[in-house]
Amino acid sequence: MKLRDFFFLSIIAFGTVSLSNPLAALGAESGERSDGNSRPASVSITKPVYDEITKLVKTYYPGAKISETAGALHFEYKVAQHNSMITNRPEMGPKIGGVYGEVEVKSGRYQSSQQMPRELQDYSYQTVLMAPYSANHNCHLRVRFSFPSDASSEFVEKFKAVAREFDSLLPPPPKPSASETATPSAAVNVDVAKPVSTQVSASTVVAPVKPAAAPRKLFFWKAKKGSDIVYLLGTIHTAPPSLYPLPKEIERAFDESKCLVVEVDISKRKVDPARIETLVATSGKYTPPDKLSKHLSPGTKRVFDAYLNWAGESWEMYDQYKPWYVRELIGASVPRRGDLSKLRKGLGIDMHFLAKAAAKKKPVDEFETVEFQLGLDSKLADDVQDKLLQVSLLELKDTDAMMAGIFDAWKSGDPQKMERTAVHVSADNPELLPFTKALLDNRNVGMAAKIEPFLKTKGSPLFIAVGSAHMVGETGLVSLLKKKGFEVEQVTAEPQDVQPKH
Repeated sequence: MKLRDFFFLSIIAFGTVSLSNPLAALGAESGERSDGNSRPASVSITKPVYDEITKLVKTYYPGAKISETAGALHFEYKVAQHNSMITNRPEMGPKIGGVYGEVEVKSGRYQSSQQMPRELQDYSYQTVLMAPYSANHNCHLRVRFSFPSDASSEFVEKFKAVAREFDSLLPPPPKPSASETATPSAAVNVDVAKPVSTQVSASTVVAPVKPAAAPRKLFFWKAKKGSDIVYLLGTIHTAPPSLYPLPKEIERAFDESKCLVVEVDISKRKVDPARIETLVATSGKYTPPDKLSKHLSPGTKRVFDAYLNWAGESWEMYDQYKPWYVRELIGASVPRRGDLSKLRKGLGIDMHFLAKAAAKKKPVDEFETVEFQLGLDSKLADDVQDKLLQVSLLELKDTDAMMAGIFDAWKSGDPQKMERTAVHVSADNPELLPFTKALLDNRNVGMAAKIEPFLKTKGSPLFIAVGSAHMVGETGLVSLLKKKGFEVEQVTAEPQDVQPKH
């Protein structure tokens, strides 16, 4: 995974809780009304939800104590009692490195004067309260979990995503009984003194048959050569919770694969900050008295001045750095708006499968190294770095629209749209062709050359998850594997609304 490819290419190319605690159960003390709609749901309903949460907690906190009491699932790890600034009384909460919380599936909607979700800050940890509703089963998931400042943001976002989408884990809603279902031969009593349209009993009305959903292409391919199978998944390195759950066809292919291959296995990498600082110092900084303002072209200087004025920043903040690293720093701090403000690296598709591989003890291999990726931009010629910084700054205003386009292309399985959206920079600016060649073309060739050796050493099927921009175009992995004799087909999602066969 390229740590910061281009502002847009970077996301695709590369515990028991006391029920007396007012926060613990979102109960009457926190404003919930006891109106008969808060009964625990049946065990058959709660099990898949509790199993998924248990698996997630155990993945990140293997030593956590998890128990189920009175219908609620409790979890805790490294906890202690302290005086809460929220309730002004002794409460249990997590210490550094710990976690604490509970979830419970309850009948009906959550009813309270308090809005959900909420996030509360105590002295040394944060508490998230949620109560998402399932219309299919008329139940809600009461959630409270607390975590300290050192908690993994990936865990926190995945926990929220599982809670928010808990309805997808529940079994299908029960079908109406025969007595509740109308049949064509059922007798209909009609009063001739009244218009027919007002006389038909509601129990005799047959709902129109919902047509089967049209097949939907996924941003996912299956390549076959002899008995060897390679799955190719285009990823997005940072994503919102709404991207999940992923299509079952993708998850199923991962489960049957022998090995996961990513750009860089960042889940195992403990990158030494001092090493990164040395790399930046040698390739990303000027030696005084040399500085950035002496190297930028007049056009890029004007654009950079406009950016500094807009951002309320100064030349002094960036003058020691070379253009490629200035672009990295600015790109990392660009604010997102709307739904894109929820983007998290921990929710990136590659991170999703890295975490899943760790939980399943599935082998993981990688195409590249962190050092290789860090060196890509620094090796660009000065004039290319200058132009790239200028274009990046000019396109800041379009960041949200471009990223939304990338997500649309991914969700619709449209490689042409992905290519137009993500790789337009060099098409619009021929001076940047060396950038695209280094970022995508050369790397794609290197990746494609390693796939068959991986098949020999890791086995088949092989599950490859790399940035979506690496899949598209004439030099993308899909085309390169075809040239190597693989039969490649884009995977289609099974229709979700297929009517039962009679």
